[in-house]
Amino acid sequence: MIEQPDHEKKQVAVSAFWVALGTLTSRGLGFLRDLIMYHYFSRTATDVWVVAFRLPNLFRRLFGEGAMTVSFIPVFTDFLKNDDKKGARDLASSVFTMLFVTLSILTVLGTLGAGPIVKLLSSGEGYTSVAGKLDFTIHQTKIMFCYIMLVSLYAFAMGILNAMRMFWLPAVAPALWNVSMIVGILFFRNTFKVSEDVLAWSTVAGGVLQAVILIPALKRFGYIPNFRKWWGNPAVRRVLRSMGPSVLGLSVMQMAVLINTHFASQLEEGSNSWIFLADRILELPLSIFAVSVGTAALPALSALWSRGDRSGMSEASLHALKLSLFMALPCAAGLFVLSTPMMHTLFEHGRFGAKDTLMTAAIIKVYGLGVIFATGVRVLAPAFYAMKNTWLPALAAAIALTCHVVIASILTKTNGVVGLATSSVLSGGINFLVLIIAYQKLVMPLNFSNLVVSLMKFLLACFALILVASGHTIIENFVGDSHFARFVSLSVNIGLSAGAYFLASWLLKTPELIDTVSEFSKRIKNKGKQ
Repeated sequence: MIEQPDHEKKQVAVSAFWVALGTLTSRGLGFLRDLIMYHYFSRTATDVWVVAFRLPNLFRRLFGEGAMTVSFIPVFTDFLKNDDKKGARDLASSVFTMLFVTLSILTVLGTLGAGPIVKLLSSGEGYTSVAGKLDFTIHQTKIMFCYIMLVSLYAFAMGILNAMRMFWLPAVAPALWNVSMIVGILFFRNTFKVSEDVLAWSTVAGGVLQAVILIPALKRFGYIPNFRKWWGNPAVRRVLRSMGPSVLGLSVMQMAVLINTHFASQLEEGSNSWIFLADRILELPLSIFAVSVGTAALPALSALWSRGDRSGMSEASLHALKLSLFMALPCAAGLFVLSTPMMHTLFEHGRFGAKDTLMTAAIIKVYGLGVIFATGVRVLAPAFYAMKNTWLPALAAAIALTCHVVIASILTKTNGVVGLATSSVLSGGINFLVLIIAYQKLVMPLNFSNLVVSLMKFLLACFALILVASGHTIIENFVGDSHFARFVSLSVNIGLSAGAYFLASWLLKTPELIDTVSEFSKRIKNKGKQ
């Protein structure tokens, strides 16, 4: 009984590594995509694409990698655990048909109703005062709305493959979307009558690619879905019962994005673009570590809960939380210190000016302070989904959203776009607090003394990182002020800062580092003997 949770924890760590590797590939290309997009297009054009992309992206998170996936995986896993492959295939086909029909209707309605929705979303004076900006946003929204179908089917396939413990390919598939955007901007922007349209059409092409790449893996496992009636299937009803509160919860979370878009439309030109870019940069560490661990943990947590092992589930959840924070905290600390030189070195060229650098860096610093809350939410939420309890994350998100509306309405007036970012961080803290209190009541108390000891070690190691990162001006003075020299100094500083963090963690005997290194070393040795 004691060995099983240890096995699950090691399995989560290794699975999370493969998710992180795939996600790193995708996010790295996403970073390059943003760099190229902000270089070639003005803040008006990037604002338009960001706002137009909000709606299809919202439904992607609701019906794709969001509610459908987290509601589907635990039920699908139960069939696999009972070795009922026919039941699993029937469930996959039924859910696929239901998803396809629902998304087809949504795509048609969304395309036809794009105008009123966009006008409601971006009615602020800062947005509508720019001639033609609102009309062009509606135009791009209509082009991209079919993306919800493509990316939601990708996410459905990802759920099946994750349940089969295949993580790397689904995690790396979104890289093709980024490749599509990069290739489109670099080589095809001048083939369109309006060059900015390349952003919308490249988005659609990328959605096709990332969905299609998973088909061979589904075929290999024998889970290519076909059309069949879904009504009357008891397993589908279980998915839908779980999905209802989850849709509500995720809708609330996505409402925060729409509220941010609305508030940003009242501010100066570029506000939507700055928030989007800062969010994307912070998403890099969060997606690589918090989301990777959460994705890898969901099947393991579902299995532990299914066999009634609450103690093992509590241990696995705590381990997943510590593993995520171990990697996310130093990334946030490094971004906080190096946000301005990073934006100046990597982004300040082409259509991206000095003001864009300062505003985006200021938002990154605020977001960096909230990384512990964002990490906690993304790791704890899958624990509730594993319990088939989707209403609690919905309640937590609703409370946080209500607080966000109140706080944002105050801070945006006094601090502009930075106040809006601050409100997001504070509401994220409220969300995390509600989840962790609920976890104590519904599962069993987490070992807070163990968590605090680990956090102290992480923060001490982060202090070493901050000391090294703060010396970036010394390195810049040494290597020079040319663009290449700044890039070299930034790269050296990041490498030295990361080295300082891992060295300090090793000296502090941090289990999250030592155990993971030991496990991978053991696996490499075993493969070498085969």
